[in-house]
Amino acid sequence: MSTGNVVTGDKYFPRVKDEKRIWRQIMQGSHILLLAPRRVGKTSLITHIKDNPKQGYAVIYVFVQTCDSEQSFYEKLLREIFRSDYISGLQQIKTTLFNKAKSMNFSLSLSPTNLELGVNEQEAKKPPITHEMIRDILYHSLKDSDDTVIIAIDEFPDVLEKIAHTHGKQGAEHFLSGIRALCQDPEFNKKVQFILTGSIGLDTLAEKLGVTDLINMLTIAGIRPLSHDEALAFIDFYSNRYLPEVSFDKDTKEAIIEAVGWNMPYYLRLVCEQLYDIADEEERNINSSDVAIAIHTLFQQASTTQFAHWRERLNRLDNTERKFAYQVLDLICDNQVVTKGDLFNLSQHPDFKDTVNSRYVINCLLNDGYLFQDETDIYQFTSPLFKRWWGRYGN
Repeated sequence: MSTGNVVTGDKYFPRVKDEKRIWRQIMQGSHILLLAPRRVGKTSLITHIKDNPKQGYAVIYVFVQTCDSEQSFYEKLLREIFRSDYISGLQQIKTTLFNKAKSMNFSLSLSPTNLELGVNEQEAKKPPITHEMIRDILYHSLKDSDDTVIIAIDEFPDVLEKIAHTHGKQGAEHFLSGIRALCQDPEFNKKVQFILTGSIGLDTLAEKLGVTDLINMLTIAGIRPLSHDEALAFIDFYSNRYLPEVSFDKDTKEAIIEAVGWNMPYYLRLVCEQLYDIADEEERNINSSDVAIAIHTLFQQASTTQFAHWRERLNRLDNTERKFAYQVLDLICDNQVVTKGDLFNLSQHPDFKDTVNSRYVINCLLNDGYLFQDETDIYQFTSPLFKRWWGRYGN
């Protein structure tokens, strides 16, 4: 398995507590905002829920990161629902969905690429899709289904960010108002619920735009790091599947967990794979002292792409916000203790005082998994691995 890919089936390590919490919220009728940084297993978790639905529910996954407008979002949503395995297995519902969309002069059989190429001029001139049309198409297509359909929309905040960039606060408000109307329609919600997921904090973005009132109908969920015992179990799970001839003793597993510091499977796997390479190349058993060697190898120049997404994600901030974020991360990387007061002092620098919403930037770093505040309100990197990478390559 390539580290970072979506894992399914018996390759998936169960996240039992997170799965139970999400299903409990679904069964309570909630629309869920699932926020988690990249590389923590968000899409794998949603895929597992899709492939293992509770009785009376069906889950449809839609990836919308490339959508840059309200129209492209609604078009993508309808076409991916139409093409989903669930709808494909229900011919009557599929036909109803197709005909209902066709009656609104929208063809589910054409891709956006075909439209751009002018394959169908009538389709290209279709009227704009509204949230009322989405409601009408989906409700009347699904109302006779035996299942409640959960539509998991991945990277939803990216779409809002692009709309806000192009159309400003007014465009963002119009888009979110439509989503809110769908989520607050009692009849519609008997058949359709949403899980909106993203690695950008929708809550922090909504606060920056001043539209938090338009997302307060969502129930917020997250993906927690594995507990210590779960991390031990994951290392065994991963080793048994991918290199069963290599076994780690208790001290080695403890050393892996201590080095990673943030028990997300992606980062535990990175260290395990380096240890497998040592075992293969030197044809010997692994011990706890090899973990330091594995970490050193992990941070060689050729391996930095495993972490480069942490820097690339900051590119969504504007220039001054990004400069402030870099200085926050540098400050925490270079000092053992950084308090809220230290970050406030940084925000008062002439470069930032009147130009940066420091609260927004710091919340982005906290919500996106760069940093956390401990019980004494000291700011730290979520993982010693990331701190070490940032100190060497981040800036």
